[in-house]
Amino acid sequence: MNFILIEDHNLVRQGISKIIEEKSDFRCSGTFASIDETKAFLANYCQTPDYQPLICIVDINLGDKNEDADGLSLIRFINENYPNLYCICYSMFKGAGIVEQAVAAGATGYVSKNADLEVLLEAMQKADQGTFFMEESLTSNYVIYTNLYNSLTKRERELTGLYFQHKNEEEIAKAMGITERAVDNYMTRILSKLGVASKKELVQKFGDM
Repeated sequence: MNFILIEDHNLVRQGISKIIEEKSDFRCSGTFASIDETKAFLANYCQTPDYQPLICIVDINLGDKNEDADGLSLIRFINENYPNLYCICYSMFKGAGIVEQAVAAGATGYVSKNADLEVLLEAMQKADQGTFFMEESLTSNYVIYTNLYNSLTKRERELTGLYFQHKNEEEIAKAMGITERAVDNYMTRILSKLGVASKKELVQKFGDM
């Protein structure tokens, strides 16, 4: 199976794609620095009904100028529009809150950039088989978090997701169409349900410092 890599750092993009080809049978169909470049490629690649399956290795933090554009939104777009494509999130973020968002967006794998290359290759092999894969070191905290996360309402989940993306109260209020006071009230309930005493502890346990 072929793959594409979406990563906004040129050296990382070139290095990772080259190493994957050297160490496996996977072949690179392209590397892209932005969401727009990726969407343009996919529109052409997937224009026929019988296009070949493709693995998309996606970084979360793509540095796009549009504040709403990130790897998570790209994974969601691919999952909704191209059923024969499989997204693996390859990110510096290891917190369970971000991992959960990637899974919810439709990622078929999650690997941190601290992991050995063999872990990424294993995720790609699992995707080739249509199987979900998560880096082992992330699994335990993810299970703990998702069990607690299920107690949150839809709006509380939305706010938590924005908070783990390092949005401040003003940005969260704007994104959700509520006041900053309402953000504070939501956060108080979220902290209680997730069993933490403060926003700092929330980030320490389930986010990324």
